[in-house]
This record gives sequence, C-alpha cells and structure tokens, in this order.
Amino acid sequence: MKNNRVVFVFASLAAIFLMLYIPKFKSKTGKNPLDRAVGKGENKLSQKPVSVDEFILAAMPNNRPPGWVYKIITADLSQTKQDSLKKVIEWAGNAQILSIQQWVGMKLAELSGKTDSMTNAARSAIWTASEKLAESPVVSSFFFQQGRKMLDKVLEQNRKNIPALNALIIYESEYIQEPMKFLGTMRESLALDSNNMETNFIRFQLLIKSGQMKKAGAVSEKLISLQPQNPTWYYQASDVFGNLGDSVKARTYLDLAVKVQKKQKN
Repeated sequence: MKNNRVVFVFASLAAIFLMLYIPKFKSKTGKNPLDRAVGKGENKLSQKPVSVDEFILAAMPNNRPPGWVYKIITADLSQTKQDSLKKVIEWAGNAQILSIQQWVGMKLAELSGKTDSMTNAARSAIWTASEKLAESPVVSSFFFQQGRKMLDKVLEQNRKNIPALNALIIYESEYIQEPMKFLGTMRESLALDSNNMETNFIRFQLLIKSGQMKKAGAVSEKLISLQPQNPTWYYQASDVFGNLGDSVKARTYLDLAVKVQKKQKN
C-alpha cells in the first residue's frame, strides 16, 4: 500500500474541505491533503513545552523580527489590539514567514472570541504541525501545543464540535501518539455523526497506518457510498483491496475511479 503525502498549509476550514472534496489528481492513487496529517508516526516529537522565543528562533533561523514585531507577538493577549496583530500578519506575509503569520493569526482568532475562527485556527495549527514534523520539529511541537490549547477552549464551549474533535484525533495520534485516547475521540466524533466525511477519512487513514486492511476496505466503501462522485475514494478502495489480494474488487474500483474522473472532466 502506498502512502500518498501532500504538503499543505490550511488557512481556513473552507480550504480544508475544498481540497478534501475537490481533489487534484497526479497519479492513479488520488492524493489527498489529509494523508499528510495521518502519517506513519515514526517521528515522535518531544513533549517539552516550546516557548514563543524558541518558536521564533526556529521559524526565523537566519534573522530576527523587527523590535515592534517581536513586542507584539510576545505580548500577553490581554494587552494586544487587533490592528497591531493585523499589521504583523501583513509584515509576515510580505516577508514570507508563514509560521509567524499563522501564529499571529491564531492570536487574532483567540482575541476575536469567535468559536468558528478559533476552531479554524486550531485545526490549521494541527495540520501545519503534522506537515512540519520532519522539516522543523520545534515549529511542529509549538503548533501542536498551541493548537491543543485552542482546541481545549473551543471544546469546552461545545463538546459536539466535530471539526475540533477531528483535529484532536490528529493531535492524539500524531503528536502524543496514544491510541486509546485517539480511538476514544474518534468514537465520540462518529457517535455525533457516523457519516461525517472527514472523520471517516481519518479513520480510514489510521486503519491503514495500523495495518488493519480489512477494516480499511470497509471504510473505503463507506466513503464511496457517502460521496460517490469523488474518484479519490474509488482509487483508495482499489489500493486497499489490491493489497488484500482481492484482484476483482481492486480492478472494479479502479475502473470506476477512471470512469468517475472522466465524467468530472466532461
């Protein structure tokens, strides 16, 4: 079974679902952005808290932020104004320092107090942390930790927040790597909506990761039933059943994937 990984940075929940539900294809396997979020788990990060200063050093190894920027991004949230944070976001964007831009975006979301904004920012942090595992362990740990803090706040407001629960699954499976915890969170999310596309896809990836191919095959067929117009799920099913030695199903789903994909292009 091939593990397809796509480098991604999610700026909003809308971007996540755009990439998840309207995938771009470069090979027969149908790459999906959440593949990277649920990786192999071979790089367990340190659980030691990462300070903002340590994060800045890791995010900007070759230079330092201007004094006014440093003052704003290290200030207590209660002493920070939205306009100041927006100026730093603009500066970081112009300087192409995306990690700093994202961190300040999280502070802005928290300052707004809006549940949707905080949920999106927390999810974005968790996805970025997964993507940064090999590239920058310090930045990855920082975003995992900060994302978890924000997830705790939004889940305290509403424990039925499925997007937040799904991000928590990634945190528990990829950062702290505690199966009993992420399995419990996954059951909780599925109990709220057994047909949630994202939760089922995360479940599918974790089953692949743990080598439970037979169960993964059943989930791949569920994904197809939930969204029959998406060729990605047919490609995934074809790979799984091929791995299981079921050449008939593998070929059937491959043919269907090509057929659905061609229909989308017309």
